Amino acid sequence: MRKFAVLALIQFGFLSACGGGGYSIAPPPPPPSQVIATHGPPNVETLVVSTGPAAAVGVINTAYISVQVCNPTSGACQTIPDIEVDTGSTGLRLLASAMNGLILPVETNGTNPLAECLQFADGSSWGSLAVANITLPVSGETASGVHVQIIGDPAYPDTTIPTDCTGTPRNMVSTFGANGILGVGPFLQDCGSACVTAVVTGTYYQCPAPSTCAGTTATLLQQVQNPVSMFATDNNGVIVELPVVAAAGATTASGSLVFGIGTQTNNALGMATVLPEDPSTGFITGTYKGTAYVDGYLDSGSNGNYFTDSSLTTPACTGSNAGVFYCPTSVMSETASLKGTTTTTLTANFSVGDADTITAGDAAFPGLGGPNSDPKGFDLGLPFFYGHNVYTAIEGNTISGNMGPFFAY
Repeated sequence: MRKFAVLALIQFGFLSACGGGGYSIAPPPPPPSQVIATHGPPNVETLVVSTGPAAAVGVINTAYISVQVCNPTSGACQTIPDIEVDTGSTGLRLLASAMNGLILPVETNGTNPLAECLQFADGSSWGSLAVANITLPVSGETASGVHVQIIGDPAYPDTTIPTDCTGTPRNMVSTFGANGILGVGPFLQDCGSACVTAVVTGTYYQCPAPSTCAGTTATLLQQVQNPVSMFATDNNGVIVELPVVAAAGATTASGSLVFGIGTQTNNALGMATVLPEDPSTGFITGTYKGTAYVDGYLDSGSNGNYFTDSSLTTPACTGSNAGVFYCPTSVMSETASLKGTTTTTLTANFSVGDADTITAGDAAFPGLGGPNSDPKGFDLGLPFFYGHNVYTAIEGNTISGNMGPFFAY
């Protein structure tokens, strides 16, 4: 999961920030031509950038949908709002505290219950695995027998977290910033063949008891799965469609999460340019100011654009934004060149604004950017998605002659 600053690194700095404005705005590149799909059946969910669930404080640049989750045995269901949409991870993960008492069947490896540690850039989340039927309530898309993670499962408290599940625990809504995550990235499972053939440290565990969890392998069928790939149709990828957001930010933004690529009249690849990803890593290459960063990707689960630029470190941000984000005195228009595994290149225009000036209560800020902890990393997060229709194709699918996994816009 390629997530940076899932609110915890930003919430306090943003709450104390003064109102927006106060700096000059450089002329941005013209917004791309864009049509946002209408919400509803057969394949379009309402996607809203907001400040998230009440328990999550200071959220910025996080896009949410609702998901109905059902016990496949009893038929009991709950519709859970404020599920973050993440093109940089795989699988449905739910915060136990947001499930309103819904109990799901435990997933086992045939002998013991399974649990997982989800490690990301600013922490980790620990919890059990379970089985659910899910429905996307606006589009009506469904998937049965989905393996999901229950983060913060009270039967697996923080005291049971294995020592190799490292990073600050993010097992509560207040620290996670959402009631769950719908990972709709380019892979079918969240670990793939690596976890089948060997124990990947800090990933899957078998648990004779919650206090005695030990690392284990996990078959492809046991792993947390990409729910989109389990739909009857519209199952080869997604399109995240969000409108242009003004440089000063906005209290909300509304767009669409479209399921399928080239499966309906509203999800054709059209004139979008395809960037094939490395089939093993999901990476593309981002070239910025003459340097090629080979760990590149488009990730709606990152709340900023994360890249290396020493010229943007002065003036430094203040408070908890210091060292995490860039705070230039004027909005900077930046350009990168993206390249997949073919010779095709695609220009990516984005902006960088002053993170210290974000107005309290704003949920969308297109200029949020910061340094990438990966020296080879180039992460275009949700700010880049504003004004674009960004396609993420799932591995193993051929779409208009292009084999997934790929990004396109």
